[in-house]
Amino acid sequence: MKTLFTLFRKNAYFFLPFFLWVILGGVLLCTIGQRDLFLQINGVHSNWADMLVTGMTYLGDGIMFSLLLLLMLVTKRFKLFFTGLVSFLLAVLIVQVAKHYYCAPRPISYFGDQAGALVHTVKWVTVHSSNSFPSGHSAGAFAMFCFLTLVLPNKKWGISFIALALLAGYSRIYLAQHFFADVYAGSIIGTLSSLVTYSIFQFRNTTSATELCAEAMLNANAPA
Repeated sequence: MKTLFTLFRKNAYFFLPFFLWVILGGVLLCTIGQRDLFLQINGVHSNWADMLVTGMTYLGDGIMFSLLLLLMLVTKRFKLFFTGLVSFLLAVLIVQVAKHYYCAPRPISYFGDQAGALVHTVKWVTVHSSNSFPSGHSAGAFAMFCFLTLVLPNKKWGISFIALALLAGYSRIYLAQHFFADVYAGSIIGTLSSLVTYSIFQFRNTTSATELCAEAMLNANAPA
């Protein structure tokens, strides 16, 4: 628990906006509802935004996290590579289990015959119809950017990382791939996956270092 509080304090630029997002998102879901939230967000669009948001959604693609892990592997940062890999796999596992458990319809299926009139889609993006909850892209984006926040020494990057993660989540609604609740749940899954994994590795490293120090002290004080 102490490790978690320390991480929250050191990485406040990421976690403070994240907690505000969790609170605000929960309030919006309770007061407006996911149907109207989707229509309000998806309904604001333009031709230039179609192109911009299409690129933005790749921030949450698994390929991005894979490239980051590959970079760590090439630069021989094996401990960071393994921590990031476990974070990524944990997020993927939770998302896939939840998707197939809930089997929730995506917006294009949810609105049925009204989709053509109500739902904005981008013609060059293939819109999926099933396994909507939770959003895998949102989970991937939040897992990756939370992980980067935790491992990079300059903690001020956290504010940029949370903004990029939120933009990736927003893109999923704009492109009619997910509802707000899908993105909301995905953001929590991704963030917790990286946070818990990193905390466990930190705890193990701290414990190992403490044990080594204690052993060294005992050896130093042992009679010759």
